[in-house]
Amino acid sequence: MKYDFSKIKGLLFDKDGTLFDFDKTWNSWTKRILREVSEKSGVDLEKLAASIEFDLNTEKLMPQSIVIAGTHKQVTAALHRELPDWDFDHLESYLLDIVIETPQYEVIPLKSFFENLKSKGFLLGVMTNDAEKSARAHLINAGVYSLLDFVAGSDTGYGVKPHAEPLLAFSKQTDLQPNEVAMVGDSLHDLKAAHAAGMVGIAVLTGMATEDQLKKHANMVFPSIAELSQYLLTESV
Repeated sequence: MKYDFSKIKGLLFDKDGTLFDFDKTWNSWTKRILREVSEKSGVDLEKLAASIEFDLNTEKLMPQSIVIAGTHKQVTAALHRELPDWDFDHLESYLLDIVIETPQYEVIPLKSFFENLKSKGFLLGVMTNDAEKSARAHLINAGVYSLLDFVAGSDTGYGVKPHAEPLLAFSKQTDLQPNEVAMVGDSLHDLKAAHAAGMVGIAVLTGMATEDQLKKHANMVFPSIAELSQYLLTESV
């Protein structure tokens, strides 16, 4: 069933799994940090992989891994339990530097995607449970940071998904009512946050969650933001 977007004036996007291909980005990052940290610390690779639920056989994160929807600090904490001799802040900074260096694979060309939405009058934002520093770096590299009205990470100070506060921060900054905003994401965290904030929840299937897992929590489900863009630009505005 199609949703009436005529009242929607703002679009808030998750980053990884929504704007950027999660599988290519984060499985690559995880393989690298596990290998490097194991070599530097002498801690068994299997133990480190188990701490963040990464399958070394398939070289993929398990669906319940903290890396998928957790914050950067939570991922650091999970690894740190196996690395008690490492300074926590040093480990957190080290992992963040690798995040920033990790190539990002856009789901679709993001610059034209955001330019088209901007031309239709939408106010745009990104809210991720990743750190703000890495999110900002990735969005700048994609050439879209200047097109956004709001960018927040788990450490910006608004809280984290699935809580409503970071979404409401976007609403406040853009002077929109919550029911004038749609949260677009690939995880239950995104959709639960949208519901808690009184916003429209839009699911895309470019992350780790399946349509069956997301559809009961979403107002609409799209294969990716490409189909969402087509719908918004041709049918609702």
